[in-house]
Amino acid sequence: MMKKLLLLSFFLIQTGLYAQEKGQWGFGIEFSVDKMDLAMERFHNNYLVTDGNVNGYGVDFDQFNFSLGLSSQYHIQKKLSLSSGILFSNKDFSGTYNCASCLTQFRLAYPEVVLVKQQFLTIPLSINYSLLTGRLRPVLTGGFRNNIEVKNDLEELSNGYFLEGFFGAGIYYALAEKLDAGIGYRYQTALSDLYKTDEFNLRSNSIFLQVSYSLR
Repeated sequence: MMKKLLLLSFFLIQTGLYAQEKGQWGFGIEFSVDKMDLAMERFHNNYLVTDGNVNGYGVDFDQFNFSLGLSSQYHIQKKLSLSSGILFSNKDFSGTYNCASCLTQFRLAYPEVVLVKQQFLTIPLSINYSLLTGRLRPVLTGGFRNNIEVKNDLEELSNGYFLEGFFGAGIYYALAEKLDAGIGYRYQTALSDLYKTDEFNLRSNSIFLQVSYSLR
């Protein structure tokens, strides 16, 4: 009996030391696949006005959209941390241009499908709360993502920047004393407009993978 108690005590002490020895700073790599749409639909479709009141693009987010980059984390407490990073974010879409006003000018307008490239440098800032400590950790997260435009085929209509808010959750597992891997879900919604000509109610559902290394 005493031997079992000693072994249990040793295990608990080791677990406690493992949690305490994790460094305050951590750095890693993050990748996410992003499924997007526009919250406000016109004509029963995602639509972006680019000219006047009705001319614009029917939007279809049928491209492979993703985010990839570096992440950093600062541990305030065992269960509480702040995160940031820098990522490349691809938000391309196929656009079907509709010129409704062309019809009023007695000209025949044929819808044209084009690839509209939208690429951003994304800087997130979030607060994370771990529900448990130890090797397996469910984590809740929420914060903001600053999207700075680096390429946009509709550049002349763009403000060059938009802000997103997000919340999500993930499961992280300690592969080694300093090495963690995680998978999770994140919901994002635009808080400001990217385009000067229309509201930009972009919503994203993202599945992300993350690997991080803790420093002492």
